[in-house]
Amino acid sequence: MRIFILGGNGRTGKLVVEEALQRGHTITALVRNPTSLNPQKGLTIVKGKQIPTSRNLPKQPSGTPLSQSDIATAFSTTPNEPPSAVISTLNASRVSDNPWSAVASPPRMMADSVANCVAVMKQYSVTRIAIMSAFGVGDSWPNLVWLMRWVIGGSNMRYQYEDHNLVEREVRGMGVDYVLVRPCRLSEAEKLPVRVWGDTGRGVGVGASVGRRCVAGFLVDCVEGGEWVGRTPVISN
Repeated sequence: MRIFILGGNGRTGKLVVEEALQRGHTITALVRNPTSLNPQKGLTIVKGKQIPTSRNLPKQPSGTPLSQSDIATAFSTTPNEPPSAVISTLNASRVSDNPWSAVASPPRMMADSVANCVAVMKQYSVTRIAIMSAFGVGDSWPNLVWLMRWVIGGSNMRYQYEDHNLVEREVRGMGVDYVLVRPCRLSEAEKLPVRVWGDTGRGVGVGASVGRRCVAGFLVDCVEGGEWVGRTPVISN
């Protein structure tokens, strides 16, 4: 299948591209800077066109999922093989990994990007989307250890979680076959067996983590099969 990926040039997104290509799929990636991904067989890299706006409004950034037109351009780039599924590894960014560092993404970046993508998906009759969320989003929040709840609530991480919560609430009413994957703390560990803690993460221990490669593989699993459709699996190693 051809998979359209949002966030394909991020740390987890690049691993999704690698995993999907290894499984024989083809990939379309929309990126702002095409040089941020290495060209390879089966990968179509798309840089969108900038949308003109009125003089009183800022221009939409090109090659980003905040532009529905750019997503439509990416879908139409391979007319003989349009995408049949979507994976999103988007995350609202901060200027560093420090929880208290400044937020670099606009409010609703993830929520608006997913809404734009679903609108284009419907034009192409695409129904499957797997989204990387986070453990602690939605009804998994009470199952986070108290220290992590304190860090998230008292730092700029809360803005990322607010956006994740918007995505989870809104995608449920969009009429698509969604999977909202909630990984525990992301690590750079090599690929290890994945443990699923249900939809809310009840029983997840202190310090639980999951390798980005494992998350990438699980996301590809979610668009290949239907086991997790309509679910919010919490995963760790």
